Amino acid sequence: MVNTGRPSRGCSVCKGRKIKCDETKPACSRCLMSGWVCPGYKSKAELIFRDQTDSVIRKELQPSRVTASCGRRPERPSQSLPAETRVREVSPSTVDRATSFFIHQYVFKGQASLRGNHEYLPALLQEDSGGTLGTIIAAAGLAGLANAGNATTWRSEAYSLYGRAIRQLKIALDDPVQVKADQTLAAIMLMGTFETIASADADSMKSFGQHIVAAARCIELRGPFQFRNEASVKMFLQLRRLIVMTYHQFQENIPYTLKRWSSWAEPIQRKDESPANRFSELNDRLAAVRAKIKHDSICTPSVVASLLLSMDNELESWRSTLPPSWEYRSCKSFNPSTNTYESHYDVYSDLWVASMWNNYRSVRLMIYEHIMCTTLKYGLEEDKELLQIATTVLRAMADDVCRSAPFHLGHRSQTDIGIPDEIPDDVAIPGGYLLMWPLYLSGMLLTTPTAQKRWIASKLRQIGVRMGLRLAFSMSENLLRMDNNSFSENKVRFIGEWYPK
Repeated sequence: MVNTGRPSRGCSVCKGRKIKCDETKPACSRCLMSGWVCPGYKSKAELIFRDQTDSVIRKELQPSRVTASCGRRPERPSQSLPAETRVREVSPSTVDRATSFFIHQYVFKGQASLRGNHEYLPALLQEDSGGTLGTIIAAAGLAGLANAGNATTWRSEAYSLYGRAIRQLKIALDDPVQVKADQTLAAIMLMGTFETIASADADSMKSFGQHIVAAARCIELRGPFQFRNEASVKMFLQLRRLIVMTYHQFQENIPYTLKRWSSWAEPIQRKDESPANRFSELNDRLAAVRAKIKHDSICTPSVVASLLLSMDNELESWRSTLPPSWEYRSCKSFNPSTNTYESHYDVYSDLWVASMWNNYRSVRLMIYEHIMCTTLKYGLEEDKELLQIATTVLRAMADDVCRSAPFHLGHRSQTDIGIPDEIPDDVAIPGGYLLMWPLYLSGMLLTTPTAQKRWIASKLRQIGVRMGLRLAFSMSENLLRMDNNSFSENKVRFIGEWYPK
């Protein structure tokens, strides 16, 4: 037994989480708030004197440096040491492995000035690793590991962690301080991410939407003073994208409060992010137009086209005024072995800009797909021109989404070289989560050629395998089931067989 100085008096749980313990008796408030069982505190004697036997043995078993006096290493202890004194390697816990997997695959870790996906999480997690945020990150990471390795046991453990995160979240939402914390909002958003990782059925997508609505309510509750740091703004921008996507899918009005929240965040945003606010306003109006078409049962192709094309004109006007920082470089590969859909690819300034361009393309895909579907179902001979216009735009936007795939999946080079079909194992692809929906929308179009559908399906499967993302697997399988449902190879054929005479 040796004196080792003055160690922390806190409970072992707080010390393990590397946070300050308030030492409240009989149980510290940190444990109570996080749903942990507080083990209590050691006696004064235990704090001052600790058993150093294991530490001494480890030091004795480490190879010593060459001594100056004899120029050789001392002999190592005999390998026939008693079992209780042998050194054993300690493997990281399942939770630590799951957390590392999620951070590696889902969090963009570029330079501080670059934006990507979930880049604010490491800092938030460091402040409170054992709270709700740490639990849901571990749950999502474990679900990803389970899917990547098809491990049923891990999948069960992931849902167990998810249940614990929900219980912790309920406690946080009842606390007037925690309910407004960045960690709480991030945890709610990640619960939606967990649903897309762990499952891919209709119920999971419904749960995803519910989590997005809950996060939106949390934004309202936090008020205008929530945007006190860059992490808060980044979370809001990510949430806004998810809200817009969710309401577009349901063809419903986007909540008006989203515009008010954007005005709260705008003062602290970077200057080159202001076009995203204008884009959000355009999405508000587009969602209102599509909701009107739905609720008023408007089915005349010329009327539908008139309403939607006016919004598309505004989108094109918005695109023409984008700042230079939004520009991207188009590259062509001269490698004959490069895949057809990767011979032309685009490189962007960062993942955030790349995802904003794909958001713009996705909105145009929805506009022209709506026009095409209405014309195919209700159109007359004089509406035939609408099909040709829609086909041209749909093909162009789908091609642009495909050209963004290499950048999202880790290819950052601006040189005209070939891109390997397989992503190296040591390369993380956090951009895959941002690419998934635009890529799927492009593959689902009737105007997308069969070969391109299959290529998109292969990319979605790569995302699913690498990130353990079950929704990406499901998307890939859906595209392969419908890969013959395309009339884009022969316009004469599709007008003759698909167009109602």
